[in-house]
Amino acid sequence: MDPDDWAVANDLFHRALAEPPERRSAFVEASSAGNRRLCQEILSLLAAHEDAAGFIEQPAGAALLSQALDPRESLVGRVLGQYRVLRVLGKGGMGVVYVAEDTRLGRMVALKALPERFTDNGRATERLRREARAAAALTHPGIATVYALEEFDNRLYIVGEYIPGETLRDELRHGPLPVNGVVGTALGVGRALVAAHDRGVVHRDLKPENIMRTTDGDVKILDFGLARFSDLAQPLATLTGDGHVLGTPAYMSPEQIRGHTIDFRSDLFSFGVLLHELASGTHPFAAPDAASTIARILTEDPAPLADRVPRAHEDRAGLATLDEVIKRCLRKAPEARYASTRDLVHALEQVRIGASGGTANTAARGAWTSAGVGLTTDRAPTSPIWWWQFHQVAASAFDCVLVAPLWLGHRSLPELPGLLLFLAGLVAVIVAVTLRLHQWFTVRSLPAEWVRQRGRTGRWIRLADWLLAGALLVTGALTLTTWPTLAVSLIGSAVAVLLASVVIEPVTTRAALGEEIGHG
Repeated sequence: MDPDDWAVANDLFHRALAEPPERRSAFVEASSAGNRRLCQEILSLLAAHEDAAGFIEQPAGAALLSQALDPRESLVGRVLGQYRVLRVLGKGGMGVVYVAEDTRLGRMVALKALPERFTDNGRATERLRREARAAAALTHPGIATVYALEEFDNRLYIVGEYIPGETLRDELRHGPLPVNGVVGTALGVGRALVAAHDRGVVHRDLKPENIMRTTDGDVKILDFGLARFSDLAQPLATLTGDGHVLGTPAYMSPEQIRGHTIDFRSDLFSFGVLLHELASGTHPFAAPDAASTIARILTEDPAPLADRVPRAHEDRAGLATLDEVIKRCLRKAPEARYASTRDLVHALEQVRIGASGGTANTAARGAWTSAGVGLTTDRAPTSPIWWWQFHQVAASAFDCVLVAPLWLGHRSLPELPGLLLFLAGLVAVIVAVTLRLHQWFTVRSLPAEWVRQRGRTGRWIRLADWLLAGALLVTGALTLTTWPTLAVSLIGSAVAVLLASVVIEPVTTRAALGEEIGHG
């Protein structure tokens, strides 16, 4: 539908809600002026209204499954094979989740099972097997591990990683996260999504409840491929006339709400909702009732983050850049979102560079302008971005200094070999210094361009480092008998150049600018 039709649909939907239930269909048909698509859309929303109201914030089918779990079905206290069931961890669309002890390996696990009344459903059993295999194939530190698929007493159980900590929903109860916190969390989730989407696995139920913050501060996505049993709950199955409810309606993409075929781009929409909520503390499409929330997802764009975040508590420039990423994730048409999850991660890396660079620059200005003997609460030299910048400048200065001993060394060698070694070292110094200072300038002045520039220059810098180290080593080896003091200095300098290039620079880059960038 075009925007005008959506505006009409939204208005007719709310007018229809004011009518008695038995008259709503006739009212919509009479008011839609022969527009069949408009009529069907409004009737779908009306049909979803009562059902959705009870489960807008939980996985579709979870309410039915919770009611279906009779206390007598509880597994607490029982021993299933090598697993001693300790307590109920939660209930959701995939069934009941228990904390259990693996007595054979001496570890805690999460034990997931379908309620007993669904075990005779062959379709459910086959889906559980298929999706357990898909989830077990995902190996990434940001994804909760599936250990095994077990069967006890004709019931299937998925044994997975038990993750102590709290969910992002728990974190949000304390208020929204700062920009750096949102981006750091988003990168952890995004990189895990890349691993899943590369294997063709779509989560379909990304939300704060399904992401854990571990006690170490990392994030892990729960229930990959496991939140897909909701179509067993027939009374809640049909949200629109086109298909089934799969996921949590408030975090669904428009195409998922309509029951259309979905791919990784549906997860990107849910990811955008999640990021907006982490940054602002509020759902971007929140409305007084469930059906209105769904209608907003289908028809409206969210308000800018700047309108929802207190001005006194945020970096406005970083917030605006993050908002651009979120807006692209939340576009209604899948093809208008990011072309790949990797593209989304790269965009978040640029946001992180901008936020880190802004923080470091502000701290540095505070340090230089502080009164007294350099005391400042900003402590610029402790920030990772500061150390990365310091390394670039220090490495450039060190390379320039090495031109002098190279020149002295070449004068002790036969004319042509000595001159060639000196020229090789000089070219390497010019290339490495120029490109390092170029990166340093880009991070300080144009942080959004850094990822692209890093990809263009990183390889050349490494080659220049190796060429310089080679020239130093060969010159040092050839002068070892004629000028041993200079030779030792040249060989030691070559080792220092290699260590800085191979060990120090990758670490400072990862620390300041993100794990994946550091390998660029």
